[in-house]
Amino acid sequence: MSTVLVIPEKDEGTQPLFVAEQALRSRRVDAVVIVDGWSTDETYERLQRSLPELLRRFPDASIRLLRSELRETGKGGAMVTGLKHALSNGFQNVMFLDGDISSVTPHWIPFLLQSREEHGAAMARGYFDRSTLDAQITRHVTRPLMAIYFPEGHKIQQPLGGELALTTELARFLLEKSPTAPPHHWGIDTFLTVNTVAAGFSVVEVYLAQKTHKKKSLTELRAMLVECFDEMCKQIAFHGRFERVPEPERELVTVLPAEEGLERVGEDVRTQRYVDLDEQTERFFTFVRGLRSPNRRLKELGLPREERGWIASLFKREAFEERSRELTAERWVPLLDRLARGYIERRFSPIYHDVVFACWTLRALAFALHEARDFESAEAATERQVEFALRYGTRYRSESASPSPVRCG
Repeated sequence: MSTVLVIPEKDEGTQPLFVAEQALRSRRVDAVVIVDGWSTDETYERLQRSLPELLRRFPDASIRLLRSELRETGKGGAMVTGLKHALSNGFQNVMFLDGDISSVTPHWIPFLLQSREEHGAAMARGYFDRSTLDAQITRHVTRPLMAIYFPEGHKIQQPLGGELALTTELARFLLEKSPTAPPHHWGIDTFLTVNTVAAGFSVVEVYLAQKTHKKKSLTELRAMLVECFDEMCKQIAFHGRFERVPEPERELVTVLPAEEGLERVGEDVRTQRYVDLDEQTERFFTFVRGLRSPNRRLKELGLPREERGWIASLFKREAFEERSRELTAERWVPLLDRLARGYIERRFSPIYHDVVFACWTLRALAFALHEARDFESAEAATERQVEFALRYGTRYRSESASPSPVRCG
């Protein structure tokens, strides 16, 4: 079965060529397409200059450099361009690897492809060990909202990961038959994951040891947080899950157990604490001092006065460290749900992005300060939060709800 690897990137220099080389060394990839999302530096030109050397070392491989078909877009635009290229050129498998990964090995490719084939899944996804302070959007937004509104996919541990393999049947469905067009920004991973499970396609998640790439502080994650939250809310609305959530009819997700002994490239991420919490806390209070009408925005999103007052108390530096202990999963999940439902009712207006970002930052800081003591405790706390969200979401489920269209995967 012919396989094409798509590497979306923007402003990554020649790092995508390293990712391409590791994949080609696996001997399981027939073609590589690097899709530049209209880099703002000299990345595209550097890739053009360096590509002939990679072609010389892999003379039998097809390696192409494209630009995203739409300008002023991000990761989503590059991935959509890659999907369209794969379908128009008759490939049977499409793979994605992010262009900034430094820990990729040739073993990732057969792990993903073989696991998908052996389990008869439409999609294989990678999951990894991660730093206690990493994946704060996954931990506190995407996974809890999936557990509430798309419980058929709640077992997926890393729904925002960009390392995946899918059949062209699924690729065509995602491009042509999903309820919404794919976004051209950071929300693309949410779009792919949600629409795959909501349509009844099966997924297998494969352990790939660890993923090292560019790390971002909470402040630097604002655009990603907003786009992922926005896309998840749109998927909830357009799939009709805002009103009723159907009971899952069958298990769609298989998570393969983590294996010891896999090659772990680079410093062990389980011991990294790359975010300076003191600095991030001070940045947060600088940000909230500049918020415009936060109480009014939270009221418009449906938060009752008592809860608004409690959040306002956390916006005060002198009370934050002690009172943030109260922002547990049991308090965060209902708050996140109210934010999401209010945002949907307010037609996804961007005037609420700042208060959503502020509330998420509160939860991320509280998690880091009080729950994520080490790798094991952070992962256990993440799973407890998902399980609480799954139970909380039963209030929206109905056995008589009309199920989403089911397809075999």
